[in-house]
Amino acid sequence: MAYYSHSSLAYDLSLFEGDPDSDAEVIEDLPAEQNGSSKENNDDRERFKRSGRKARSKSKKRRTGVLRLSLIAVFGIAIAFIVVSIIHGQVQLTELNQEIVNAKAKLAEQQSVYTQLEMKVDSSISTPVVEEYAQNKLHMSKATNAQKEFINLSTGDKAEVTMTSDKSIFESIAEAFASLWS
Repeated sequence: MAYYSHSSLAYDLSLFEGDPDSDAEVIEDLPAEQNGSSKENNDDRERFKRSGRKARSKSKKRRTGVLRLSLIAVFGIAIAFIVVSIIHGQVQLTELNQEIVNAKAKLAEQQSVYTQLEMKVDSSISTPVVEEYAQNKLHMSKATNAQKEFINLSTGDKAEVTMTSDKSIFESIAEAFASLWS
């Protein structure tokens, strides 16, 4: 019976072996009874060599498939991270907008309270209220014409300089020098 038969082709183990040239050397190194010189064995060897080449191309395809799969996974993770970051940013933006709306509502309420208090203060300080308080509580009255004094300013302004005669000689000399410089 041949070492490589047609029935063993369904289980192609050459995919897990290394270089196809080294596989050919293994076949040649087999003893004569296993190696055989029949045409069937030669066909098996040819199939084995071809399957080794196919296995190499299949292993390359598997490697590239794994590489592609890993790249797709990395890009998928990156895209998921970006999407999560965008969603997180939108959530924060929504929360900040809600805080702004709440702060504006509180500001409007405080402005309303301020307006009410300002009107209350204005009404308590109005002229009639002050006059009533002065008359009733402080027993004050309005000034009459007898209490008023009028000043006439139509004659113009005058300025008087008063000099003292108690000057020493040194002060007179200092004033003389000062007048020279001015």
